[in-house]
Amino acid sequence: MESTKPVPKDPEKVARILNSSLKVFADNRYQRTKVDQIAEMAEVSKGIIFRYYDSKFGLYKSTLQFAVTNIMDFADLSVWKDSKDLTEMIIRATKYKMQLQIKFPNEFKLLLDAYSDVNDFNDEDREVVHQIVGVDLNRAMELSGPVLERLNIRNDVDTELVQGMFNAIMLQIGEETKAYMKRHPNGDLSHMTEIIQHAEGYMEIFERGISEK
Repeated sequence: MESTKPVPKDPEKVARILNSSLKVFADNRYQRTKVDQIAEMAEVSKGIIFRYYDSKFGLYKSTLQFAVTNIMDFADLSVWKDSKDLTEMIIRATKYKMQLQIKFPNEFKLLLDAYSDVNDFNDEDREVVHQIVGVDLNRAMELSGPVLERLNIRNDVDTELVQGMFNAIMLQIGEETKAYMKRHPNGDLSHMTEIIQHAEGYMEIFERGISEK
């Protein structure tokens, strides 16, 4: 049985390819992107790209991973871990994530488009995309754990249900943040009060409920 040996890759070419693919995929999305465009920008042959990544989707997958790594290597996770409660955590995280979106516009554009374009892929590739872009939610779940442990949660409440409800709020705030950044692509944070107010409102309902005592 023949073994598949990894293709040796020139680190400089890899860096040029991934930086170029990040820009081109972010500008054009997956379906409208042509490998020729990336090859031209990266100053490599199209053959090199296919040798390194096998296919356009292989390059796209590596570019998604590259985008996640760029963001997570820079992110200050103390914004999440050091919060005294979930309300403070979600507000700090929302503000900080918007700042990250300003610093990494192509990375966030690529990842947000991946959510929207996921149905363009076959089942196997769709699962791969879900696993990569799901890092954000999975990391939020991990980081909220220590905060949950510091809360005075009633003994009759299932902490897994609390975690699930909190994750749902995080997703909702994430959707509102995406919409905000589309309206303010240059990163104007001066009008983000509405999102913060929504976050506070969601958390107040989450902690106090909706029924009169």
